[in-house]
Amino acid sequence: MGKVVVVGDRYTTSAFAVLGAEDMVLEDPYKLLETLNSIRRREDVDLVLVSRDLYEPVRESVDSLLLNLSKPVVTVIPTPFSQGTPLDVKKIIFKALGFG
Repeated sequence: MGKVVVVGDRYTTSAFAVLGAEDMVLEDPYKLLETLNSIRRREDVDLVLVSRDLYEPVRESVDSLLLNLSKPVVTVIPTPFSQGTPLDVKKIIFKALGFG
């Protein structure tokens, strides 16, 4: 199994580092795309967790990168500073099946 890399604020990354993940502290969301490009070149990384606060301002450019990316798997996680929103599970399932 490959490594897990967490990209986000120092509080979120520190919490995951305690569990064994590699932490990358990043405060500027506009550097996220560059950071993801450098991570995807690494063969040892299987999962990248990105804090929602970094992802939201650059959502469109990151999504276009992720469409063509098979490894590593990149997912967005909430942080203590991000607002929670309810999930529309039906919409997520339809999108995963190619209907949305």
